[in-house]
Amino acid sequence: MNQYDVDDYVLPRRRSPWVLVGAGSTAAILLGGLLAFRRGNQNLSQKMMRARVVAQGATVAIMAGTAGAASLSVSPETDSVAPPRSTEKPDMQ
Repeated sequence: MNQYDVDDYVLPRRRSPWVLVGAGSTAAILLGGLLAFRRGNQNLSQKMMRARVVAQGATVAIMAGTAGAASLSVSPETDSVAPPRSTEKPDMQ
């Protein structure tokens, strides 16, 4: 077996259910805002678009937080992602 097997580079992934909730709520708010705009209710449409920006920002923050937490919980055995660099100079011909 190769010293640098592919399984050593792949970190275990676990999806956060809050990311799915955030994405779903962002999509629902966007759809509501578009429907309000289509019906001519500009005030409600503007409020929905502002709410969409907040929901989208929260979803991105959750994604970044879970990615950061996952990277901190990596065990020391699988902490090295890249193989060590060789100190030898390549042959120039």
